[in-house]
Amino acid sequence: MIKNLRKRFIIFSVLVISIIILIIAMFIFIGGESNLPAHRYIITIVLTVIMVFVGSLILSKVAILPVQVAWQKQLDFTADASHELRTPITVIQTNLEVIMDSPDESVESQMKWLKNIDAENKRMAKLVEDLLTLSRTDTDQQLLDKEMFMLDEAALEVIAPFEPIASKKNIKLNMSVDNKVAFYGDKKRIHQLLAILLDNALSYTDSGVITVDVSQNEKEITIIVLDTGCGIEAEDIGKIFDRFYRVTKTRNLKQTGLGLGLPIAKWIVEEHGGEIKVASTPGIGTSFEIQLPKA
Repeated sequence: MIKNLRKRFIIFSVLVISIIILIIAMFIFIGGESNLPAHRYIITIVLTVIMVFVGSLILSKVAILPVQVAWQKQLDFTADASHELRTPITVIQTNLEVIMDSPDESVESQMKWLKNIDAENKRMAKLVEDLLTLSRTDTDQQLLDKEMFMLDEAALEVIAPFEPIASKKNIKLNMSVDNKVAFYGDKKRIHQLLAILLDNALSYTDSGVITVDVSQNEKEITIIVLDTGCGIEAEDIGKIFDRFYRVTKTRNLKQTGLGLGLPIAKWIVEEHGGEIKVASTPGIGTSFEIQLPKA
């Protein structure tokens, strides 16, 4: 597709520019008073057409490059999504076959396989939801439903369900949240943003401390999620917001995510006019800092 598009671009450019040059040359040759012989005009036109062709070739390469990059990303996205969907589908199918092979067994005796199916079904539903979110962001169809809400209260609401998980993993969850932090934005998406960062911190912290800090000044709101987990290598820092990218060299804990959370988090922040930064030291921990402008 990209090659055909580039060929069409070159042919169209050459034809259009060549026709314009030929028309101008004809007017000059017919109406001009120059004593130059006709073959000089022909040579000039031929050389001009060659130059136009070379110029169109170079211009097409530059013009098609963004399209080519976007097309390649789309192909990679489709391939990665297919790969991720294949796993839960296979697990569900396998467990269903085990159940179907024992039709006389009670539901209670088959509960192990049914729980596996339920878990993979929820995992696949979450994956499909994230894929739809990212797909809509690519086409600017994902709109924010903005309203004025108290971000400090929203943060506490998000943090509360994670406290039992942190306690079970022997992780201390610290909170430092300013009072009356009013923010104009999409409350649902801010909830999702905080949940993604907390889940990410818990996934890559075996034991230690996770700190959530929400503060404000006159111009902006700052959210920091800091963990004492395994950290991220410098070479991976610039890739963690890529779709389906998961760090495997330094993060040897069980991989539970699909590599879609952080790309969605980045989109949420940027759609609110903010900025997200990450700093990490392997073996010490990772910090995500978000700055959101006040309305």
